[in-house]
Amino acid sequence: MKHVLLEQKLKISITITKNGSEGYVCACDYPFRHFDLGGSGSTVEDAKKDCFTFYDEMKEEFPDENYPELDVRWMFDFPSFFNHFDFLNVTKVAKYAGMSPSNFRHYVAGSKIMSQKQFLKVKHAFDRMSDELKACTLTM
Repeated sequence: MKHVLLEQKLKISITITKNGSEGYVCACDYPFRHFDLGGSGSTVEDAKKDCFTFYDEMKEEFPDENYPELDVRWMFDFPSFFNHFDFLNVTKVAKYAGMSPSNFRHYVAGSKIMSQKQFLKVKHAFDRMSDELKACTLTM
């Protein structure tokens, strides 16, 4: 009987935040031995690609190290979330959350900081949206 050794994926969290007018940055919570994993770009997708390109470059730079496949939990600040999920209609999400669309657009742009109370309102609205989507079935 053959025993197959399955390589464990490394569970990490990568936080993506808006970096002023510079775009977006990724920062990883895992303490790699020779480097801090991160990336940047003008969009969230560009920052994610840059992060993984950097990981591949580190594999070449330090070939004696073990580089497992990554199991990433993505964490977003508010502007990064809406950049990543750009199919969401900001005005409709604001109304669904019971918030002013004008203020909400400022939060999405990163030009205003959201209060904890407002953040919880939005989080609750996203939880409700998720539940509603899970509860329905799409048919042809």
